[in-house]
Amino acid sequence: MTSLLDASTLAAICVMAVTTLFNRTAGFMVMRFIPLTPRVRRILECLPGAVIVAIVAPTAAHGDLAMAAGLVAALAAAKFLKSDFFAVIGAVVVTAGLRYVGF
Repeated sequence: MTSLLDASTLAAICVMAVTTLFNRTAGFMVMRFIPLTPRVRRILECLPGAVIVAIVAPTAAHGDLAMAAGLVAALAAAKFLKSDFFAVIGAVVVTAGLRYVGF
């Protein structure tokens, strides 16, 4: 039986961890030089929703019914509840529920 954590898997995990650490650190370093005007603050507040849409929308556009329903749930939750947290929860619950029943 082979190990699930071989050298190449461990190397890939380490590279992804270092890359993530670099990106987060670089983001903080760059933001030190950008004044937080109301416009910049609004842009930063929109980023979580934009990331979710960027991940889900291409899959939903290619015919995945569960992902499309999850995207609609996220948009509805964001619009009516005005909370990114509940938008993500709504998308996950709807998508997982539809996948559980076979969609």
